Amino acid sequence: MLDYIIVGQGIAGSLLAYELLQAGKKVLIINDERLPSSSQAAGGMFNPVTGRHLAKTWLADELFPFLKTYYPAIEEKFNASFFHQTGLFRPYVNEKQRTQFLNAIQKHEIANYVSDSTDFENSSKFIVNELGGLNTADSGWVNVPELLKALKQYFIDSESYANEPFEYSDVEVKPESVVYKHYEAINIIFCEGFYAKNNPYFNWLPFNPVKGEILLVETPGYDVSQIVNQGSWIIPVGPDKCRFGATYSWHELDFETTEKARDTLQDKIGKFFKMEYKIISQQAGVRPSTTDRRPFLGKHPEINNMFIFNGLGTKGVSIAPFFARQFRDFLLNGKEINSETTIERFYTLYQKS
Repeated sequence: MLDYIIVGQGIAGSLLAYELLQAGKKVLIINDERLPSSSQAAGGMFNPVTGRHLAKTWLADELFPFLKTYYPAIEEKFNASFFHQTGLFRPYVNEKQRTQFLNAIQKHEIANYVSDSTDFENSSKFIVNELGGLNTADSGWVNVPELLKALKQYFIDSESYANEPFEYSDVEVKPESVVYKHYEAINIIFCEGFYAKNNPYFNWLPFNPVKGEILLVETPGYDVSQIVNQGSWIIPVGPDKCRFGATYSWHELDFETTEKARDTLQDKIGKFFKMEYKIISQQAGVRPSTTDRRPFLGKHPEINNMFIFNGLGTKGVSIAPFFARQFRDFLLNGKEINSETTIERFYTLYQKS
């Protein structure tokens, strides 16, 4: 008998499955590769200081030291390359913003994360930054598709992966196990991202999904290794290639790319990017965000062997490692889940069937 069936092989399901397998548990991931995935269309950026007011990211002091060792350890284990701590440069828009940002460093006590910088990496050839900008050394990006590719091969090699659609009607909950078709496990964990909207066991949770689109562009001669962010961002992803991102839409929640998003990104990037470029491709994904911007971890209100790990939203790369480990410790050792993430905070929304 399996210990866990995990539904979904996005970043949440993949890291949780990895944690459980490393702990010696028998795991099966069920993943429908025909479905588009937001993880495959993710920019993958991590940044401890975000927003117009330079707010420190939630739990930054815990999340970022953890991810900086977690991802490289997986890279080393599987001889992969997907973690890029490049730093992030945020050019000032004008003198007013420069003053506001410098004041915010003191006000929000983030001097250990950001610093005032002049022409960082000689980027003025490519970026409008006459006033300089802020440098965040602990920022970077994860090539999420490469991460998931490495983990998928590990799951296949461990005989822990099944590529097939998941049918909720085939779930049979027993007192001591969960039976799904010809599989039986002690527990089942749903890590479906946006598709949780179709899950009859957890669709009562207050998701607030947001669609995002990004561009992959050709940028001959561009040699800035840092991410550049001025409302929209430029991530260098390879020789003469960058990603532009990202849009946000709470409507039209699908995986179709739009001309409107492409025009929006080109307009925003064009305000600070000097280079000519060629669009190679465009991707769209729907991020599984939540109403309070906190993940969903925990046990179903009535079914003791059914769990969810979802709602990582726009900061999945930053959040997933820390909470995959914490959720593993909850499942195996009964350790407490962070009170801001446990779904117990929404049990009052659940209507018994």
